[in-house]
Amino acid sequence: MIKDEKGRQIGSVSVEKFSLPEKPSWLGSKEGITDKVLPPWTPIEIRRQEDTLIVKPWGRSYHFEGLPFPVQIETKGASILRRPIEVKAKVDGKSVVWQKGSPRVRKKTPTRVSFFQRLSGNGLTLFSRTQVEYDGMVRVEWELKWQRLLQLEELTFEICMPAQYAKYLYHFPGRWGSAYNAGELPVQGFVAEFRPFIWLGDEERGLAWFSESDENWFNSNPNQVTEIARVGNEVTLRLHLINTPIQLNPEGGRGETRLVYTFGLQATPVKPVVKDVWDYRITHISHGTFGTETRLNIKEETLDQLKELGVKAIAFHEHWTDIEAYTTTTYGDDLRKLVKACHERGIQLLIYFGFLISDLAPEWPLLGDECIVLPKGGYFPYNYPPQPLQNAYVVCYRSVWQDFLADGIARLMDEYDVDGVYLDGTEYPHPCENRRHGCGYEKPDGSVGKTYPIFAVREMMKRIYAIVKTRKPEGQINVHNSTCMTIPTLAWATSYWDGEQFGGISPGPFALEVIPLDAFRTEFMGHQWGVPAEFLCYEKPFTHREAYAFTLLHDVLLRGAGLSPSLKLESALWRLSDEYGRKECEWLPYWRNSEYVRVNLEGSYVSLYKHPKNGVLAIISNLSRGEKELEVVFNLDRLKLTERNLSVEDGLTGEPLAMEAGRIRFTLPSLGWKIIRLQPHAGSTRGQESD
Repeated sequence: MIKDEKGRQIGSVSVEKFSLPEKPSWLGSKEGITDKVLPPWTPIEIRRQEDTLIVKPWGRSYHFEGLPFPVQIETKGASILRRPIEVKAKVDGKSVVWQKGSPRVRKKTPTRVSFFQRLSGNGLTLFSRTQVEYDGMVRVEWELKWQRLLQLEELTFEICMPAQYAKYLYHFPGRWGSAYNAGELPVQGFVAEFRPFIWLGDEERGLAWFSESDENWFNSNPNQVTEIARVGNEVTLRLHLINTPIQLNPEGGRGETRLVYTFGLQATPVKPVVKDVWDYRITHISHGTFGTETRLNIKEETLDQLKELGVKAIAFHEHWTDIEAYTTTTYGDDLRKLVKACHERGIQLLIYFGFLISDLAPEWPLLGDECIVLPKGGYFPYNYPPQPLQNAYVVCYRSVWQDFLADGIARLMDEYDVDGVYLDGTEYPHPCENRRHGCGYEKPDGSVGKTYPIFAVREMMKRIYAIVKTRKPEGQINVHNSTCMTIPTLAWATSYWDGEQFGGISPGPFALEVIPLDAFRTEFMGHQWGVPAEFLCYEKPFTHREAYAFTLLHDVLLRGAGLSPSLKLESALWRLSDEYGRKECEWLPYWRNSEYVRVNLEGSYVSLYKHPKNGVLAIISNLSRGEKELEVVFNLDRLKLTERNLSVEDGLTGEPLAMEAGRIRFTLPSLGWKIIRLQPHAGSTRGQESD
């Protein structure tokens, strides 16, 4: 057996079969491991208020008392718990009444706070270790022990929230081709099998719960262990860890000797958004954008055109190296030249890393079996010219491949001066049963249960964030993460790109059948996560331009590729954003702007940007199935605008539009949209008044 410096097993190979190489230089790498608070977060604060321990990461506060989980959580100006989070148990026919224990702080640094608690009741003892990190992630490791023979009949974990702050539900994993796991919480509630990640929230805030596996969950019906109930003005998440009686025997034998769990909590938004995708202005260059023969040799005139269009960053796909998702390249001179050419034009270059390990990697013969996800997944073969044919397997970052990737990204940035990374699925905690690196667990029937390695992938993402941001404070960690909004991992992205799950749907289904508006608000908007969002569209089942009809209503852009028409449209939106001063605006989306504007037809929507001096930008979309003649009525008094001193025009074309008594009429096709600019004439002062 081979172990690294951290004691992780990395091999179980026969010395007779393999000639073991010298230890790889990256094994045990400390790259990206730091105890420093990285911007835009701030150091954790703690204070005592009588018996309450208050832990305050950026933008949130967690209140702890006699239980290992918060009694109150505050985020975005709201208290989001109706009552304290509880662990309920029933032993020998009686409900457990816990004798609570005050939190004892063991360690406090600017990056984390940890404390211990001990509770007891009805013969059970609950030990817990709680750690809060500076991005607001709460990790609670807790276990139950007992000193006498008991029968544990029920064990339930409950989070109760005010219904107004639990409007939407997101759960992971998702399903390709669907948004079924994102949207408004059903009126009748929600019942499902074990879900490793669950988020409840509204358009501005929320709370995530997560756990890597259902180990030590004992239930008569595994399809009913996750329950979300709506009663009056309360929404309660109940996790039924045990609802079929089990014997607890302190001597072992046929009974359990202890029950161990690790749960995570994280209130959102996770960080302040200093820059968003309107600022980053990313375009995408993949294998086929300019032809596979170009590799890294992008023409200077092409880069000049990208600069002229306003591009500030290029996400460069995996053909920068022959070995899929590898960290070195044989095209180093070409990469160095491309980085230099981009920097001369003020463009950042983000290099691709994915979620695979290739059998062309020199490390594959020794470490491949130790690092892959089991059951095996990936591409056999992986046929993506101009890369050579190879097999590429889904990798698990609980393995030592985490060290490989972290060390390799650091070396790449140091050697080639790249500006960050474009991560394709890297933050996705793929379910894994590979016990060689610590995933999976043995079930009572002898089968192997799955682990969703959320905490390991989170550590990988934290390291990548630190590697990039300590070298380039303006660097990017751009994540392509379709169907995966696991916040403890995604928190470390500077932006995310979501939507590929719909690219395989043939044209035909109406857009809102594919992505209902409530699903878009839940998964694809980004505001409530604290991570800026960008939408991915493959021109089906709707076109790029049609997709803007619903993305712009949510302040979300679509990424254009190369020098495509989609990039040119995005460029026009960037210019309008700059001219108008979008960053200084108050955003008034369609679900909370009825006092400012209304539209006459069902299926049509308006979102507004209200500038303190420059008037109003109105995004107007027809999301109905047919062409419609719309009448949009602006409340000019509420907007502090005067019609006689107002210029009204199409925001993209400059075409003047007629307004009468605050009303504008025009026709839009299905999935058509228009941006209208209401701008005070020079010398007019009313639009400068504040509310």
